[in-house]
Amino acid sequence: MSQRIITIGRRYGSGGRRIGRLVAEKLGLPFFDKEIITRAAKESGLCDEFMENFEQTPTSSLLYSLVLNAQNGAFFGGKPVELVAYEAQINAVRSAAAGGECVIVGRCADYILKDEYDVASFFITGPVEWRVKNTCEWDGISEKEALAKMNRIDKARASYHNYHADTKWGAADAYEVCLSPHKMTFEHAADIIIDYLSARNNVE
Repeated sequence: MSQRIITIGRRYGSGGRRIGRLVAEKLGLPFFDKEIITRAAKESGLCDEFMENFEQTPTSSLLYSLVLNAQNGAFFGGKPVELVAYEAQINAVRSAAAGGECVIVGRCADYILKDEYDVASFFITGPVEWRVKNTCEWDGISEKEALAKMNRIDKARASYHNYHADTKWGAADAYEVCLSPHKMTFEHAADIIIDYLSARNNVE
């Protein structure tokens, strides 16, 4: 069986990153999230801030920027900067997976790695009200600001994923398991994922 990579997609405010980190810690595996952006930034020569904004910008805006920059001569290393950023992020995801079994949150990793590895894909979601409450607490912002931030980031994540992958972001049939942990602790959610992985191995 090919090497297994655990990927986690998530809606903003659902705790997906926190759950992913707990899964990695409990299994003793490397965890990649912000690290992917940092690695991509270093390898591409683009700054971390640009890579962060790139991941959170709707694809329609990115495509517009790519065309506009190409017309205006905004290139980096002979390529439009958005194309450089996209290629760097793909390479960073593949580099993380090449190091061995790990947990990768976001970055369309499930699609990027599906043909090379045994990808166990999960999606973390939850009711809007619960995610708003989490976002207010974690980001220190108002409910109105939290809802706007959630919608903006989730729209960008969906746009990025749907453009580059042949599956729909957040759709149940695009993942092995979708989980809404709003009635449990994040540690319990991590344990559910680990139990699933154990059962999955037993079947295979």
